[in-house]
Amino acid sequence: MNKQTVILLLSLAVSLPASASAESRKIEVVARKFAFEPARIEVKTGETVEITFRSEDTKHGFACKELGLEKVVFTKEEPATVTFTPDKPGTYPFKCARFCGLGHGKMKGEIVVTP
Repeated sequence: MNKQTVILLLSLAVSLPASASAESRKIEVVARKFAFEPARIEVKTGETVEITFRSEDTKHGFACKELGLEKVVFTKEEPATVTFTPDKPGTYPFKCARFCGLGHGKMKGEIVVTP
């Protein structure tokens, strides 16, 4: 490789946007009456996270207001995905956002954001 090629490659690498060089972390969460699995999701501050929710039985939902994640509804046939990048550490509760039966109120989890 000659000197001009190396300089060109280095300048291209420096000019790439951060999103082009960093993949988002993908997490799958399975919902069933009346639990999320996993119910505890650990991520890092500044890490782009893509969570795909799928159901094993009926319609369920997901909402995490403290992280600004709006309600999504998903089924066995139609999963839903949310993407976010947390900007501060903390523990953020989430819950099922669609009534799914008498145990619906117990269907909760948490997203733990570490520095």
